[in-house]
Amino acid sequence: MSKAQTKSDALRENILEVATRLFIERGFDGTSFNDIADVVGVTRPALYYYFKSKEAILEVLTAVVTRAAGELASEAVPDDLRQPSAMLRHLVLRHAHLILTHPLQFRVVERNEDNLPPEQRQLAEQSRRAVLEQFRHAIELGIAQGQFRIMDPKVAAFSIIGMCNWTAWWFTPTGSRNAEEIAAQIADMALRSVEQDAGRQLTEQSAAGVLKLLRDDIDLLERHLGPNLLP
Repeated sequence: MSKAQTKSDALRENILEVATRLFIERGFDGTSFNDIADVVGVTRPALYYYFKSKEAILEVLTAVVTRAAGELASEAVPDDLRQPSAMLRHLVLRHAHLILTHPLQFRVVERNEDNLPPEQRQLAEQSRRAVLEQFRHAIELGIAQGQFRIMDPKVAAFSIIGMCNWTAWWFTPTGSRNAEEIAAQIADMALRSVEQDAGRQLTEQSAAGVLKLLRDDIDLLERHLGPNLLP
């Protein structure tokens, strides 16, 4: 690679970095082509050499994360992760890792989705719905099998996804924890928020298993009330 190419690539990356910051701080509509050129320190014609419009800059900034989100949303869960806890952990790890490795791009998408080109906007919407459906399905499965507490699975799915998404606003790659460590902690927290206590999980998927849990509850209630308070 020649020095000219290296300098050109560096300027292009600087343009994208500046545009990212301005789109996050001011919004897409509040940022003009001239604003980007001024902060970068180049003329408008020089900026135009790299990007024909601020819409073109936005498209480049968001293409990677929207494409990656779409691929993850359409990716099947491996067969060895079909148990609810393993499935949910897998979904949290991969979604959190995507956000943690593309925090600024994700913030740009979140703040400026209405300004994305139609194809990218449609992909972002489809992937968001697909991710929600995958999380909801895993939680519903865990509830049905007695491994997760009874709750609204859609609300639980939104809450866990929101926990992953929020990392885009506070994660810094130079912090004390890397992306993998943070994703693993979020996965642990997500599972603890939905899992039954170990003694409350069904040991067999049948009416007998449910009745056993009910008998355990009755035994616990009787011990708590004591013989003098029972009829």
